[in-house]
Amino acid sequence: MDGLWERLGYFFDSNTLNPHGICLMWRPELIWTHAISDVLIGLAYFSIPLALGVFLWHRRDVKFGWAIWMFVGFIMLCGVTHFMMVWTLWNADYGVEALIKAATAAVSVITAFALWPLLPRVIALPSPAELERRIAERDAALVELRAAMDTMVEMREHEARQKLLLDELNHRVKNTLASVQSIAVQTLSGEQDPEAARSTFIDRLMALSSTHNLLVKRSWEGAAFEDLVNASLSHYGQPYRFSGEPLAMSPNTAVTLGMALHELATNALKHGAWAKGGRVEIEAEVDEVAGATVITWREREGGAVAAPERRGFGSRLLERGVAGELGGSVSLDFDALGLCCVIRTPIGPNLRPARYDDLAKSA
Repeated sequence: MDGLWERLGYFFDSNTLNPHGICLMWRPELIWTHAISDVLIGLAYFSIPLALGVFLWHRRDVKFGWAIWMFVGFIMLCGVTHFMMVWTLWNADYGVEALIKAATAAVSVITAFALWPLLPRVIALPSPAELERRIAERDAALVELRAAMDTMVEMREHEARQKLLLDELNHRVKNTLASVQSIAVQTLSGEQDPEAARSTFIDRLMALSSTHNLLVKRSWEGAAFEDLVNASLSHYGQPYRFSGEPLAMSPNTAVTLGMALHELATNALKHGAWAKGGRVEIEAEVDEVAGATVITWREREGGAVAAPERRGFGSRLLERGVAGELGGSVSLDFDALGLCCVIRTPIGPNLRPARYDDLAKSA
């Protein structure tokens, strides 16, 4: 053990050695050139690993970080050797310098041996251009995926709309067939003359068709009552006038009121004001206090009319069909001035003032 300490002491003994400055003949220009250069190199060597250490501390996701830490150790030891070279210009501590150089050599060798097996993996890393290309391909794939997903959503929405349209079409066809069936039963059961029954049946189908044409123009979203009046009465070529509040109707209400207008017009042409050179006035009003719409059919200048002896299809349609469809009431008054029919219904989605829809759209 004593021999080991003696050898270590001898290794670090500098009494018999001269500082490096003697080799330079203590020439100031050489001494300070070496000193300043080694100090600057040492500071640079310490600055580089410090920067690498800060980078690795903030970017812990970097691959092969352990290799960079080995570089940090190697470069710092190189910096220490340069500072030691400045020290040995005036102090002959060559044993310490030798140990520092040995440590630097060991770390250098380990780092070199570690880097060569790592080199193929580093070379295999994608370049910035390759990374940009891959990112661009990924972004393009994401755009295509989003477009495909949007297309799928649109297809599902389209399928849902188609199903809704088919269901609505089936519903309307069933309602239309039910209306035709009801018209046929009521017409054929009330008319004794087959030819008269045929003519009445065709007239009623044409009235139903004119209402359907009006609804088709509005995509079956409803219709204005004034348009329904014109579509139902204009082809008779007889005088009539509409006045009052514009009303909006649902499709089913338009069909029901269209049939009602046809029955009133047919009666006026056969027995009422139009048969005697008179005119028809249709007025639409809104009772805001009672929350009701009031439609009045008045026949004028046609003289007095008598109430029919039996209730026909028209009367039943008005008193039962219209009242039942709209949840209101229908009154028929056969007075000295002519027939007066008043249809009174609650304001609602089936029949309402058109300004309600305008307010809803503006809101």
